[in-house]
Amino acid sequence: MLPTDHLDTADRRRAVIDTPLGIVGFSVTLGSDTLTAEPDALWRLPNDSQLHRWTHRSATVDLLIGSIEVPAWDGGAPVPMWAAIWQVQAHADVPGLCISAEMTDLPADAVGGPDPGECLAAVSVENEHFLVSVGGPDSELLGMQAADGRLMPYGWAHLLPDGEEGSAEYGVRYADPAAIAWRLPGLAATEVARLCIATAWSPRDDDRPAAWFAVDIPLDTAYHHLIAEPA
Repeated sequence: MLPTDHLDTADRRRAVIDTPLGIVGFSVTLGSDTLTAEPDALWRLPNDSQLHRWTHRSATVDLLIGSIEVPAWDGGAPVPMWAAIWQVQAHADVPGLCISAEMTDLPADAVGGPDPGECLAAVSVENEHFLVSVGGPDSELLGMQAADGRLMPYGWAHLLPDGEEGSAEYGVRYADPAAIAWRLPGLAATEVARLCIATAWSPRDDDRPAAWFAVDIPLDTAYHHLIAEPA
């Protein structure tokens, strides 16, 4: 994903995001193998972003994760936000790929569920005080990214659904109360897949769901902020 020679190593730890309404955690499955919660190696960037790396017999899996600051959709103040960019680089055939995000440890007064939008797959959790959203590309956008051939293998374009979520073998799946999974086709050796999952939170405001709008962020934009030199 990026050179590590100039990066400081750090103690290995599970990648999680603490929010006002719970913890966002991730999991990755290659074929029938689920990666361990802790990576095999971890580096810290000068801006405090982290690069986690798992070395599997069939692929190298990288996670670039950190807190970023992006102007709000309506020009208002930025909301607290984290971006997590996953990259799976195949060394041998990978029969299938699933990347998941889930919010756990929710307070008793919080409710959550699917909260999709145009080209956005998202879940949101809210109570009287906060709204937390977790999101990434929906099945339609995944298909467009595959057709472009830059973030996803071109061969996925005819495998990913262009209609309703959950209507095909691959695409986005939701689970209660606040979990979302991207079920993706297999990779051939040397193929690469990249996926951005964002998390944001804001005061609860029915007229301005700032957190929900914030997670609809392009991968390139998130990557630029994650690797930016500290001010």
